[in-house]
Amino acid sequence: MASETFEERVERACKNREIPGTILVGEDKEGKLRYEKVFGRRSLKDLSKPDPLTLDATMWLASCTKLPTTVAVMQCVEKGLLKLEDDITGILPEFKDVKILTGFDESNNVFLLETNQLSRHLLTHLSGLSYAVFMMARYGAQIIGEPTLNVQRSLTEEFKFPLLFAPGEAWEYGVGIDWAGAMVERVTGTTLEEYVNENTWGGLGVKSMTFHPKRNPAVFEKLTDMSLRGGGINEMGTAIDLEGIVEYTDDRVWNLETPDSQGGAGSFGSPLDYQKLLHSICKDDEKILKKTTVDLMFQDHLTPEAKKAFNQMLEISELNEAYGGIPRGIEVTYGLGGMISLNDNPGGRRAGTMNWGGYPNLLWFIDRKGGMSGIIGSQICPLGDVNNNSLFRMWE
Repeated sequence: MASETFEERVERACKNREIPGTILVGEDKEGKLRYEKVFGRRSLKDLSKPDPLTLDATMWLASCTKLPTTVAVMQCVEKGLLKLEDDITGILPEFKDVKILTGFDESNNVFLLETNQLSRHLLTHLSGLSYAVFMMARYGAQIIGEPTLNVQRSLTEEFKFPLLFAPGEAWEYGVGIDWAGAMVERVTGTTLEEYVNENTWGGLGVKSMTFHPKRNPAVFEKLTDMSLRGGGINEMGTAIDLEGIVEYTDDRVWNLETPDSQGGAGSFGSPLDYQKLLHSICKDDEKILKKTTVDLMFQDHLTPEAKKAFNQMLEISELNEAYGGIPRGIEVTYGLGGMISLNDNPGGRRAGTMNWGGYPNLLWFIDRKGGMSGIIGSQICPLGDVNNNSLFRMWE
């Protein structure tokens, strides 16, 4: 029997409900290679009816939102509206009296922040801010209440947490970029949605991006349903049964009617259009950012201590998969916008490649040295799906 092609493998994965469906888009910077393909179903709600996923389908992009928000911040830096080394409290006075958490009992084991919090810290996860679900795992509901991604309140109400460490001293994935997006709003006098749609997506001819899908019928009507891996979720937040089939779920995880434009995880749109941003950055076409700014984004922005903590975190299998499945032996750091590989992956991305993803198993990469960028778009919960990651690596 002839060996299975990649596309046959993806079709089999959809048929067997290893995944519900996926969109794959990638290209080289010279325009010699372009791949765009869609597989599987938009929804598993009613398997008796045809419901194919379409190439222009929209999805909850989750933490893929962080890259365009970072681009917005860097545009403000280019305009002189923000500086990466400035103390954020001049724009975000909410942080003037923020506390650093040093123990379980908040009433007895906290102290006031004395170290300056820089704009750069918000973009690189060096701020000390975490996500509620991660803080819950360490300290319980006494500090933050029950965690949720279904954000109901404003950003300033929802994401005002104590810090886990003094800014710059360690690495912790968190809501810093949400606050960076709020800084963009305050220095530009507009909402983050209005700003990015005019200055980032608008410059690329993209109209499918929004933080408020129910206010945007063209996005909402094409929205892909969410699927859930059967077998439950473990304490790390990933699937227990790696071979469990995916099933329809009406739990969309994220609130479709959040009051704010939340720049860390709140956008919805088309992976096909998202690729236009990846391509622009990879090509250095300077449509949205100067090449010198992009060069800065792709530098190593972690301290040695933070980089060590980050790489040690990736030695835990579940966390490694949650961050996209980093091959063993590949050392990484964090730039402005995403994770950066520090050495070549044989047969894959080159050293200097930036990549990141989003909770329902979207993954993207920009390999400027190799001249290639791409994205896989799925809507599968929970995060770090090994089936999705495996197909992405095969495609890459």
